[in-house]
Amino acid sequence: MSKIVLYEGPDLSYHNGTVNIKQIRDAGYKRIGLRAGYGKNNVDQKYVSNAEACRNLLVSVILYWFSYAYTVEMAIAEAEYAIAQAAKYWVICPIAFDFEYDSVNYARKNGVAITKILATDMAIAFLKTVKKAGQIPVIYTNRDYLRNYFDMDRIVAELGEVYVWYARYTSKLSESEIDMTDIWQYTSSGKIPGVSGKVDLNRFYKNLTCVPIPSDCKEDTCNINIQDFQRAANADGYRDQNGNPLVEDGKDGPKTQYVRRQINLKAKRVGILWRTGSTGSVVEWWQRRCNEILGYSQKVDGLYGKTARAETIELQKKLNLSADGIAGYNSLQSVFYN
Repeated sequence: MSKIVLYEGPDLSYHNGTVNIKQIRDAGYKRIGLRAGYGKNNVDQKYVSNAEACRNLLVSVILYWFSYAYTVEMAIAEAEYAIAQAAKYWVICPIAFDFEYDSVNYARKNGVAITKILATDMAIAFLKTVKKAGQIPVIYTNRDYLRNYFDMDRIVAELGEVYVWYARYTSKLSESEIDMTDIWQYTSSGKIPGVSGKVDLNRFYKNLTCVPIPSDCKEDTCNINIQDFQRAANADGYRDQNGNPLVEDGKDGPKTQYVRRQINLKAKRVGILWRTGSTGSVVEWWQRRCNEILGYSQKVDGLYGKTARAETIELQKKLNLSADGIAGYNSLQSVFYN
């Protein structure tokens, strides 16, 4: 049996570094997988920028949540985290349960041996939660997991319909494999425009529904990094020279520049130690940008302390700025465009 490949596309996480979604789209890749997060509400460090770009450029997505669940309750919570991230950008989109070897190892370290019954129970709980929220349930799996961890007959019986995202790095699938596969992740060594290094590539045999929330950001005029800054500044109560919130248009105009002049994110020196100084949404935005540019995973908590200062200094050195550990006018502007 053969199936028609409707389109191809990569799946991305922070492990792929900073990517260019427009280049990927323009190269003909029509759907992109995005890791929304993992475990207990850990949002992927690249999710916001990648999701914003996909939504603004009208690129369809499939989201996935890497599971560290070892109880049904944990799996349900992970589904709810994934749904919350999806809802920021899409009315409807596919959400996949991604339970792999690291998931099993994590459970063992916490005293739980993952059986086929438990893995299947968790998959059903996750996927039912996704479906109940009006999203599209997808299970990510491979040949070993189909044999040893997931009872697909029971999953299908419970869900009615569930899409299968099947990982197997080979040139051809068997008839039975292709018959049950809706998305085939066929390589982890792909090379495509817009992504540095190797990337997972997928073939899509089904046109899974993906409905974006309308964006106020236009492709040719909006810089998503600036728009995110404007939102954060508004959330923190910064106002322009007329006392108004910033228009979240993704443009570094006079009013956004006025707000930037008011901001100096810094840690507080207490004796020989650096403690939390600045706090708030702009700090969270800055921490995300530092992580994205440096490829780190600093906790995004809105607290500008020792770690934030150290990463700021490293970023300033990388961008040939004055390395003073203070995120002010010039540093803020530099991360708009890097």
